Amino acid sequence: MGSRKVVSRLAAEALGKSSGDYVSKDHDELAQIEALKREHGLDHVYRFDIGKNTDGFTPLISDVLDMPQLKDFIVENTIEYPDNHYQLLRRQLAMRFELDPEFFVMTAGLESMIDHIARALFDPGDKYVLPVPNFSVFESMSNRMQAEVVFVPLSAQLQWTEETTQAMVKAVAETRPKLVWISNPVNPTGQHVPLHEIRQVVDACKLAEVPVVVDEAYGEYSDTDDGYVSAAAMVPDNPHLMVLRTFSKMYSLPSARVGYMMCASPELRAAVNLYRPMFPFSWFSLYLAQLAVLDDDYIVESRTRLARRKAVFMGAVSGFTQFEFIQSDTNTLMFRHASLSADELAMALTKKGILTANLNKVDGIEGLQFLRMTIRSSEDNAVFVAACEQINGQS
Repeated sequence: MGSRKVVSRLAAEALGKSSGDYVSKDHDELAQIEALKREHGLDHVYRFDIGKNTDGFTPLISDVLDMPQLKDFIVENTIEYPDNHYQLLRRQLAMRFELDPEFFVMTAGLESMIDHIARALFDPGDKYVLPVPNFSVFESMSNRMQAEVVFVPLSAQLQWTEETTQAMVKAVAETRPKLVWISNPVNPTGQHVPLHEIRQVVDACKLAEVPVVVDEAYGEYSDTDDGYVSAAAMVPDNPHLMVLRTFSKMYSLPSARVGYMMCASPELRAAVNLYRPMFPFSWFSLYLAQLAVLDDDYIVESRTRLARRKAVFMGAVSGFTQFEFIQSDTNTLMFRHASLSADELAMALTKKGILTANLNKVDGIEGLQFLRMTIRSSEDNAVFVAACEQINGQS
């Protein structure tokens, strides 16, 4: 458009920054998959790069979708605007977490929620505390607002330890940041941080009057069969706390784009809602989430299957001397090769029709040559194991 500046200063500077994220909206994944099939003569490409429940959603949804009367129901609701207050879903979630329905804010996936929080809280030059490695979207959205990061590295073993907690508490006290970002289980390591450690950080933030986000996108993987293991229990007594969850991972509804925040502060909820679109997701997305949340048994079964498959997988790869796999509390595993770089290993797997997430530019583990994979079905996992065995033998 000529020499005239058409984008804002914030947008222009954000375009020049990178958080090292392994997911890019500019990358055409479907085109890549078709190109790989043609180039390497592949019949199938396995998506080990996406951290969702690959068994799919609850059979309850399938049963409802098979109902003959559903067509008229869909037509009737599709031609109307959805309920943008999400009354039923908020009540369903409130009952499960034992919270006030007013505490819930809904939006189109947690990426949007993180964006809304960053917009609502940050002024240029504000500081935020981030333990690393962590979810790179925290950085991306904070960078857009010209916020400045204060990193707190995890241990040398890439684990959140008591020392990490004390370092987080110290960083909050010394820098007085505008916000603290935390994921639990940690993305990408998959470690579940004990709630008493999270509570110490929440308490320190409360003392310093600093808002804190605990992103529990993978929370259902570290819940127990008896209930939620969540910072949501701390929400009523900590208005500065925002706890996030989603239907994209364990519930396997990533296309529905239903994420939510739990927060006791009317001020924070109103600020976040300010940036939420009037109708962030469709009626059908809302309907699927309302069905999914009813099936607790499916979540329990999914965790049980995952534990069994992960144990078999770890047993199978334990003898590969050139590989290192890091245990996790979720459905994802970080791994690397002793002599191949992350790019080389990713390419070797790609040629065999296996896509993984390349973490080598993620802050906190940059240059450490890690990839990440998702535990899938037993049959798919066997394909991954066979590929690693071939690569291990060639090293």
